[in-house]
Amino acid sequence: MALLPTLVALAVGVGLGLRWGGSFHNITQWRPVFPLIGAGGLTLMILTDVVGIRGTPAVLLRLLALGLIVAFAVLNIHTGGMVLVAAGFGLDLLVTLINWGMPVSVGAMVASGMAHDRAAAEAMTLSGGREVADGAWLGFLGDVIPLPWGQVVSIGDLLWLSGLTLVTASVMRRYQVRGARARAGTRRVPSARRGNNTYSQSLSVLGRGPAPRKGPGLHPSRLGDRRPGRPTR
Repeated sequence: MALLPTLVALAVGVGLGLRWGGSFHNITQWRPVFPLIGAGGLTLMILTDVVGIRGTPAVLLRLLALGLIVAFAVLNIHTGGMVLVAAGFGLDLLVTLINWGMPVSVGAMVASGMAHDRAAAEAMTLSGGREVADGAWLGFLGDVIPLPWGQVVSIGDLLWLSGLTLVTASVMRRYQVRGARARAGTRRVPSARRGNNTYSQSLSVLGRGPAPRKGPGLHPSRLGDRRPGRPTR
């Protein structure tokens, strides 16, 4: 995973959440669906990068990690920003599966400072289910965007990083997109409160008697001589 961009995305999300009226307490109240799926995916993703696994085992672990994270994002799609997380990791999953490894652009490696020249970049052996490859299938979805501190990311990475920012802000605000079902930890507006009327104010209307008559012959007491089947005078 892109550690530094991830930390930046989280920090920006916290800043936006506080600016929009959120609080850190709301983070402890968030109850996502099947959180172990997301935790498992993140753990596997970190392991493939930190341990330095290479070859087929690394690709398998990366695919499994991406699949778990996408599943978690889809299950929690009503959290604001989660759709971008699902889309970003979904694109990474697609290009990794098609090429049996995340393709990394040689030119992007040189531009980011990972390698001094193309020859050095082509000779590098990457870990974490990545491979140096130009001209791969859907290669534009691979790691082709150089960052100035010696890192290369993909379009999918930019999407899920943006989504992570919005998810963080949404969780701090306890915000869900329209159509979400009410869950534990989410804010609900009582049905007895509409606008500025409280529940007691709504009940007090019931003891005020009938509404004032707005026209002749409209009150039920004036209709006694006009009932159906009774001759009029």
